[in-house]
Amino acid sequence: MRCSFLPNALRLIVIASLAGFGWPLVAEADAADAGYPQLVPLALGQAAGAAPASIRFVTSDDFPPFNFVDGGGVLTGFNVEVARAVCARLAIPCTIQVRPFPLLLATVRDNKADAIAAGVADTPALRRHLAYSVPYFREPARFVRRWPALVEPSPRALAGKTVGVLAGSRYGDFIRDFFPSTTQRTAAGEAELFALLKDGKVDALFTGAVGASFWLAGPAAAGCCAFSGGAYSEPAYFGDGMKIAVAAGNAPLKSAIDGALRSLDADGTLADLALRFFPESLY
Repeated sequence: MRCSFLPNALRLIVIASLAGFGWPLVAEADAADAGYPQLVPLALGQAAGAAPASIRFVTSDDFPPFNFVDGGGVLTGFNVEVARAVCARLAIPCTIQVRPFPLLLATVRDNKADAIAAGVADTPALRRHLAYSVPYFREPARFVRRWPALVEPSPRALAGKTVGVLAGSRYGDFIRDFFPSTTQRTAAGEAELFALLKDGKVDALFTGAVGASFWLAGPAAAGCCAFSGGAYSEPAYFGDGMKIAVAAGNAPLKSAIDGALRSLDADGTLADLALRFFPESLY
């Protein structure tokens, strides 16, 4: 049920890269210059919940760049470092256990852990067992085009053009609704999708920014292409983001985590962490 961003082929590239064979973990860019939006604006008079004595987080280790074991055998990733930042902001100790993804819900439900930091989807079915924090990450959608055809991808500029999308995806729905004068060409997976653009079989792609960012920075793209235009993050199409999950009914812990995440968002810490784990700004 996790939020899925990377196909298997790209995940292998990410594992190698983040293990020390490619892009650095710390980006040169500054969050203030990277265009990251504030995810959770502070509401007037909103107070954070009291900090618990400690938090037992649980995650998986097979979903780079969000949770993985690096080349030195250390558990890290965006989700993992967000969990650590929450505990640092609350000034409490925490542990982070690794479990197979299908067992994460049972670990919290059986009180063997307090919170899940692994991108567990927020669904009505899971809300019978889990409560969710405010979001700490939203993956935007982006257009990708070949050089030098990087004009602003407005509905007028793309009228009559062919846009590649993943078959049956939210990206295809968005293009249909807001770029109705384009022709869609679908691909079964991201490797096929990116090849369509590189080989000149489509004029642009519209897809998730995470997978696209790693492809653009990797050897397969060979510098052919770049993001074009701005980022799209409409929740009705692209979801309302990654959240930390706690046991349903554990309102005090949810409130404390919400307060920490709001603070980390407000001072740019979440954006700085994102820049550590993605090869370029997603926005």
